[in-house]
Amino acid sequence: MGSDDMGDKMALVEEKYYDTIGAAVVAAAGVGVPGLFVPSLDMAGVGATWTAMILSIAKTSGREINAASAGKIAGAAIGAVSGYVLGSKILTYAAVVILIPYFPVAGIPAVVALNALLNGLFTLKLGIATARQFSRPDFNTTDIIDLAASIAGQLTPIPSSGELQVVHEMIKNYGS
Repeated sequence: MGSDDMGDKMALVEEKYYDTIGAAVVAAAGVGVPGLFVPSLDMAGVGATWTAMILSIAKTSGREINAASAGKIAGAAIGAVSGYVLGSKILTYAAVVILIPYFPVAGIPAVVALNALLNGLFTLKLGIATARQFSRPDFNTTDIIDLAASIAGQLTPIPSSGELQVVHEMIKNYGS
């Protein structure tokens, strides 16, 4: 990867948050593997991962936030993307039904990879949105409510190729 490629990716994720968000992307993607087969495990694991990531981003940014507030942001994010996630999971399960009969060996890994990618992608988007808010010089603890309320618009747009590349790089770098 050239230095220009890394610069583009770092523009998405501020350097001081890259390791925190990267570790969370890998954890959320990892939960996506068993989570495909047990959806409640998927959301619980992602919620815990997001809460820990938000706490770490807050600490890195020098902000004081408690676990309950971080959990509220994570819960709001899960609620914000739940419709999108539900649709994605339905498509994932539909892919299982479609792919498995035709590609029994390749179908399951492809569907698992899709679920892991979606978990990683939403984690990346939440991490970026949270880091941007916490990095604002005028951010204060009352802004946490606004962050939770505004998070939906930041998580659900169609992912850019840059976001997908960052998720891939994070999983490759932190997942090994």
